[in-house]
Amino acid sequence: MLEAKALFKSYRISGKKGINRLVRAVNGVDFALREGQCCALVGESGSGKSTLSQMLMGLIPPTSGDVILDGESLFSMHGRKAKARFIKMQMVLQDGKSALDPRFSVYESIAEPIKNLMDVPKERERKMVEDLMQQMDLPLELLSRRAHELSGGQQKRVCIARAISVSPKFLIFDEAVSGLDVIVRKSILELLKQLQGKRGFGCLFITHDIDVALYIVILQIINTPSILFISDY
Repeated sequence: MLEAKALFKSYRISGKKGINRLVRAVNGVDFALREGQCCALVGESGSGKSTLSQMLMGLIPPTSGDVILDGESLFSMHGRKAKARFIKMQMVLQDGKSALDPRFSVYESIAEPIKNLMDVPKERERKMVEDLMQQMDLPLELLSRRAHELSGGQQKRVCIARAISVSPKFLIFDEAVSGLDVIVRKSILELLKQLQGKRGFGCLFITHDIDVALYIVILQIINTPSILFISDY
């Protein structure tokens, strides 16, 4: 289970005449996400959604509160344990092109988490990457290309393949379909629905688009308990 417990995040920002002011980006968020459960969190731009997603991943510490993964605080994990948490949870970011290293081929981008987090032989790694490409409906000839040679939809599919490559228990999608045209957005959402049904990961879909949030939740309501969180913090 992934739990947010009374999460607050504040920043001090320098104002006019050197006077600092306190800005509260996240204001007391509590929720729990179980494996197989799909939730949507909705908030307007600038409401702290991305700050919250970074805290949930343990990338930035909260001002107060905690994130609990399978009964243990993310912020008490160190060394190998801190690294190993990325086997349990992964995140897909908004801008697919920026999320991919421009120096890497598609193969290298997808294989990087496997190399860093799993101990598998090269032949098994290759097979895993090729299987992921097929699951993403991407032709294998794209494996040698770089991110800038792909369409926006292809970039997003590579990011999703990369995220699920280590079979995480939880996936966080931070505005993962923003900026895509309607047809591509629908195809990505359908793909996520299929993957979540087959793999059973817990899914937190963070978005400013209420229609996307409802789409995600309604698609899952038949099979798994689904919750819609609407918040402006």
